[in-house]
Amino acid sequence: MDAKRIITVVIIAAIAVILVLVLVRGCGDEAATTVDGGGTALAGETLDGEEFDLAETSGQTTVVNFFASWCPPCNQEAPELVAFAAAHPDVAVVGVATSDARGDAVGFVDEYGIEFPVVFDAAGELGAAWDIEYLPTTLFLDAEGREVERLVGGATQAQFEEKLAAVQ
Repeated sequence: MDAKRIITVVIIAAIAVILVLVLVRGCGDEAATTVDGGGTALAGETLDGEEFDLAETSGQTTVVNFFASWCPPCNQEAPELVAFAAAHPDVAVVGVATSDARGDAVGFVDEYGIEFPVVFDAAGELGAAWDIEYLPTTLFLDAEGREVERLVGGATQAQFEEKLAAVQ
């Protein structure tokens, strides 16, 4: 390969990386509104067609997990999160399928037997509003809806338990 071709390939690759980062992070803050407790709002349609609003969990500890079906650590973490949710019926657990295709997200939910609500965030706007840079990311919110703890990357049930203890 000559120098011109190498430079052209590098430039195209750089543009592709920048484009992917912009798409994953979202292009705006339209979803960034606040709830009564001062936290960022999280509302939208779930994968099963219901409407969800984080404000409905006011008064209880809430765990919000941002994931995508195409994310290997998300797939490793999913059974751990499902077990954690089952062990804590007093905690509101909600998933956010972000930057994903609806059909793939539905397949992910079915594969892992996820029973908690999962909001569909195709364009990543909710993820951007919550400053989600990596998947999976799990937020632990207090009863007022304020973020108290955050786990970035795939986590185990023990790690979820540890963060929950810090919130309660």
